[in-house]
Amino acid sequence: MYSNQKDKNMNQNFIQYFTENFFQNKPEELDLFLKSLGKTIKKTIRINTNKIIIKDFESRFKKKWYILSPTFISNVFYAERWENFTDPEKRLWFSLEHLLGYFYIQELGASSSVHYLTEWKIDKNPYLILDMASSPGGKTTQLAEHYPNSFIVWNEFDKWRLAQLISNVERMGSDNVGLTYYNWLFFGKFTETFDRILLDAPCSWEWVGFKVQNNLKYWNIKNTKKIAELQSKLLEAALNSLKIGWEMLYSTCTLNKEENENVVNWILSKHPNCFEIMFEKRFWPHIDNTWGFFVCKIKKLKSINYKIKDKEITYNTYIKPLNKKENEILSNFCRDYWLDLKDYILYIFKQEVLAIKNVGNADMHSLQIQNLIKKFYLIKLGKKIWRIEGDKFVPNFYLGRDFELKLAPKYEIKDKKELDFYLKGNELIVVGNADLHSLHISSQSEFYQIKFANENIWLGSINKETGKIRNVFPVQWLRR
Repeated sequence: MYSNQKDKNMNQNFIQYFTENFFQNKPEELDLFLKSLGKTIKKTIRINTNKIIIKDFESRFKKKWYILSPTFISNVFYAERWENFTDPEKRLWFSLEHLLGYFYIQELGASSSVHYLTEWKIDKNPYLILDMASSPGGKTTQLAEHYPNSFIVWNEFDKWRLAQLISNVERMGSDNVGLTYYNWLFFGKFTETFDRILLDAPCSWEWVGFKVQNNLKYWNIKNTKKIAELQSKLLEAALNSLKIGWEMLYSTCTLNKEENENVVNWILSKHPNCFEIMFEKRFWPHIDNTWGFFVCKIKKLKSINYKIKDKEITYNTYIKPLNKKENEILSNFCRDYWLDLKDYILYIFKQEVLAIKNVGNADMHSLQIQNLIKKFYLIKLGKKIWRIEGDKFVPNFYLGRDFELKLAPKYEIKDKKELDFYLKGNELIVVGNADLHSLHISSQSEFYQIKFANENIWLGSINKETGKIRNVFPVQWLRR
């Protein structure tokens, strides 16, 4: 056992376990590992290539006074500031690029799991994919990037994490996604349904040593094994719902064997000759300069004997195609604003209009989506872009960011100072920028497409009495 550790906060049971399982007769490497737990790792960001090409992003970010340096993943970069500053525009969280979904702040090891699943390439085939435990949304949006023509079911069972999950997916602009709120084990009922599965399993979070080293003093093998029991059940449920001949990725943000190899070995032992391990890797903080992370890619060879408890599978009956009247109102809106939605299939959910990006044959894809809706109880589908109020459509603010309304009046934010003013929740004064009485759209509230540097930012409605554009920017994204 390593005996030179003087930090009283470091759990001796933790040290003994890792000594016996990984660093037997390797005192120097053990010392490097333990010291690495108290060090800060470099911040990494993942560029969303669905929205911007890497060269353009690099060019923009140099102006933010950040140094971007490459990692082993082509669209993930170390992001380091080269001077201290307080300007909100130059802080990652509040930069315009972050708000527009151009990048996601994501740890390097954690960002690798989707790459291992996709074999480091963009796959444009149409699959049905499950992100089984998806909060906070980094891997869901990454799946949407790597499988642009697939539909992704993103699931989260912790209701306290749903708000952050939804916010991240909406910010990144993911289209073909449907959110479910199932107990993770419930997916075992969907036998051989998914083409690809990502299970980033709930775990003991050993990586928190990077954030709060004191947390490691509560580590014990009993709790770890208890968590591993749950992980084994989740992996078995996931593999039952995976189609034969297809692959899934199991990952955890831990390093111990109980939650990683032992979980995988348990499933191989229980269902012999049913699975093949295609790849396995553990990310070490002192070697890879990442959090502690584990990935394992598994291929399903044949069906497994999986017991399914009787429980009816229901679906969301409120999600349905638009009726004749709703389609007519929509057509009028698209005509008035010259909005082209030919690449989208539309549904309605409690007066909210949802857009799903069309993939291939529109009629066939629409039928596939309708079948999907009847298979899962979705609490969110696609991209929310409108709300029906009486006999008119009121556009959602995302519409102004992700679509071009060619006949909508434009408000061009003149400089970064005004942009900061707007992103802090203030209203924009439009009088002098356009003639309020000359607008061609006959409605009580006119909509402006807000731009900055010729880039779509948001959509706002104008108050004709005050001459101001109402600020409907999401509270969680406002600059502080």
